[in-house]
Parts: sequence; C-alpha cells; structure tokens
Amino acid sequence: MTVRIPLTDVATEEKAIIVEVHGGRGVHHKLQLLGIRPGAIVRKIGSAIRPGAIVVQIGGSQTAVGYGVARKIIVEIQR
Repeated sequence: MTVRIPLTDVATEEKAIIVEVHGGRGVHHKLQLLGIRPGAIVRKIGSAIRPGAIVVQIGGSQTAVGYGVARKIIVEIQR
C-alpha cells in the first residue's frame, strides 16, 4: 500500500519519493535548484521539535527546507 503525505509527516530516517510540489513558480524553481522535484528519492534526516527547518538527503547531498515549504512537498511512502 502506498501512502501520500507531506514531507513534514515523514519519519526521521525514512525514504520517500516526491510525487508533487504545491506552490508557485518561485517555489518550484528554488526546490528544483536543490534537486527537490517529482521523482526524486529523499531521506528525512531530521527536523526541529517545533515547526522549523526539515533536513533531507537527496543523492549525496543534504539540504534544509523551511517547514512551510516542506508541507507543500507531497511524497509517497511504500508501506
């Protein structure tokens, strides 16, 4: 069974496939520069206890995205 959820709801150390990104042209462009685009596999490294930055690994690099933007990144998890 596949489950689609926002990146913010992914458990730490869990891998997921990005299926869509909600937002305007600016959000899409900024995320694409970071390698965050539909089809990419991400692994959530960690997040703040309160809404804050979400750290993810994409390929061989790590990056952080703000909580608001991370809520717009919809991922699919195989369960």
